[in-house]
Amino acid sequence: MKISYRKYPALQIYDKYRCKTFINTSDYLDILPCKVADKGEDTMKTVQAVKESLKKEISTGEQADYFRDKSIYYLSPAFMAAVMHAIPQMNQLLLDYDAMSDIHEDCVMILPYGQSNGTVLEFSTDDEGHHRMTRSIDGALTEFYIYDVVKGENGKACFHMSCWLNMDEGDMRQTSVSNLSAWHIFLLFKKYANVETYLIEAGQKQFMKVDFSPIDCKTPEHKAKNEAGINVVVLDSLWYTTICREEGFMVSGHFRLQPCKDSQGHWTRKIIYIAAYEKHGYHRQARIRQIDTKEEQQ
Repeated sequence: MKISYRKYPALQIYDKYRCKTFINTSDYLDILPCKVADKGEDTMKTVQAVKESLKKEISTGEQADYFRDKSIYYLSPAFMAAVMHAIPQMNQLLLDYDAMSDIHEDCVMILPYGQSNGTVLEFSTDDEGHHRMTRSIDGALTEFYIYDVVKGENGKACFHMSCWLNMDEGDMRQTSVSNLSAWHIFLLFKKYANVETYLIEAGQKQFMKVDFSPIDCKTPEHKAKNEAGINVVVLDSLWYTTICREEGFMVSGHFRLQPCKDSQGHWTRKIIYIAAYEKHGYHRQARIRQIDTKEEQQ
């Protein structure tokens, strides 16, 4: 696994030595106008305002806190696979106002390159306290939202957006809500599931316990190289399932929202993985990425 500015150009925004040059010489802010030009004059004014605001913030560097106290996360293939397995539970949490109102973190998330073509997500807070989220692909800004998580009339969580721009066709507002929900699933999983973290400092390469190979790949890849000028924290998920060596009735492994108390004694919930099991026989533990392979062998 390699993290570099060539694979993820937008990461230069968070490098204090490269952000000004990148924002002034790249096409990072140029994709939105050409994608929403047919949406009307008001939209174009909004796009221009967003461009000018972002360019000013990034260019001023330290004043905007773009590279101060902002964690840069790389989501491992195993993390992504675990998230996909837990989608039903994530959808429940997306509607839970208490859960959604407590997950925001000013951070950057890097998606595995083979699955996302250089996708970088940024979650931040503007000067007025509103949440903000951007998505870039191959160094070009493709989505921008300013929003708050509010409690709807039915008591469920929903997004109240004051600005939404994306390059998708159709109903831009509805698409924006769907996209925001999808990206917030990563924040929810990070907070409510068991997640392993590993630091790769700028310019370092190392051998790690994390397997960076695609989930369906039989050859593991444990080498990590960070060629960027910023520290990166790898988020990995080591969910376990039970592998049976004898025949018997299997109960499939699955995720569940488990009520529990936090360190202060307050009730909350946590995503746990209920391992597949058999009432009789010998069992051993294996990583969740081995589930499909082991089931095929039985």
